[in-house]
Amino acid sequence: MGESERNSWSRRSVMAAGAVPWLVAPAAGSPDAGSDCADAPGGRRRPARAHPAKSTYSVSYIPFQDVAPSYLTLTESWNALGMDDSDRVYIIWTSTRDDGRGDSALFRYTPATKKKEFLGSFIDVATKQQNLRDGEEIPKGHTRILQVGRKLYMASQGFHDFKEGIDTLPNYRGAHLFSYDLDTGAFDDVSRTLPGGVLVEHQGVVALNWSPEHELLVGLAHPHGDIVLFDPRENTVRKVVPGIPWQLNRMVSREIVVTRTGKVYTYRGPEDPDLRETTNEVWVYDIGADTMTATGQLLKGGFWNGQAVTRDRNTIYLSTVSGELYSLDVSRGTFTSLGPFLDKADRDGPGKYHINYFYGISLDARGTALVGLPLIGSTAGAKDYATRLTSYSIPKNRFTKLLDTDVEVFTGSNHRDRSGNLYLAAFDWDHNCNLAVLTPA
Repeated sequence: MGESERNSWSRRSVMAAGAVPWLVAPAAGSPDAGSDCADAPGGRRRPARAHPAKSTYSVSYIPFQDVAPSYLTLTESWNALGMDDSDRVYIIWTSTRDDGRGDSALFRYTPATKKKEFLGSFIDVATKQQNLRDGEEIPKGHTRILQVGRKLYMASQGFHDFKEGIDTLPNYRGAHLFSYDLDTGAFDDVSRTLPGGVLVEHQGVVALNWSPEHELLVGLAHPHGDIVLFDPRENTVRKVVPGIPWQLNRMVSREIVVTRTGKVYTYRGPEDPDLRETTNEVWVYDIGADTMTATGQLLKGGFWNGQAVTRDRNTIYLSTVSGELYSLDVSRGTFTSLGPFLDKADRDGPGKYHINYFYGISLDARGTALVGLPLIGSTAGAKDYATRLTSYSIPKNRFTKLLDTDVEVFTGSNHRDRSGNLYLAAFDWDHNCNLAVLTPA
């Protein structure tokens, strides 16, 4: 994802009820060698001074290293989750193979039976289907895992990130597109039949969405921000639309927004929280008209890093890497700022906390609140910081702190089962890899 660390963090390098409509379709000079985002703090994490109120959620953790094959060590997961129409949860973990190469491993968790399964890795699949070059790595499955018909789709990056310049980009082959058949268990490298054996050359695909109106997978290429339109029925790339021009400190978002009106919204921004006040313009691509235009709307808070769509698809909530929350009115195409995802008592109290990093939002089952887990830090000199479960009441326009967690990083947005449980990846930057389950009280 390319989220670098600042301030308190040290730098090291439809379907069934409860599901989200758009997730499932019915019947820098060189890449950073470290973690996708900010890296583990240099010392033990200190609790923030503020004491959250009683939570409306409990948090439990499901580890996955115990079901991983011996040649894979799990390290991190960036927004690479999904659910099928049976409420089974899928997660991709960036992993290190025993030969040192980066790989991406797909797992499944079935809440009804508590069963955990390893389904395969990107390198293993591409190797078996003769679509891996000598020395090629696939360290990032960074996209959501989307169900289209009876298959799950997910895309890859052949590098961790580009934080600085992009001079070495031609050294990287390109993004693979994978599918997993829910009926047969077949795990395939769909891109093996495409020109060059990749979905898009010399880039990764960092975000993936689905347009049911146009029956197209919509990918966001990294780092150029190109929009990749893929037709799964014909197994072909329909078009690659040039994205927002690349600039240093204007990184491509980790979300791509696809609306019921056929509009695709994209955005760039910094990841450094010190640049949170920097504004950047939203662009929109109209699939039907085949036009890409600047909207004139300026947002702040870094690139988009979380997305939650209402059941009627009329409103889309977006969060940024530095913790700003926005709503998109789909009919009007207008964005409204809702403020930082932080309790007023934290923001204005003695600690004067702000959000360092934020990696996802989820709607509750009633659709009246959003929840997220920002990494917050004090600006009052104490250097206290914590990962704080926080809710946002949509009717009241109010943020409320709920609880602090022991695990530091939570990623993923809007994966909710029929019972209202929310699922996220949870890990400590490069180890302790879990699926987090937020259970409503």
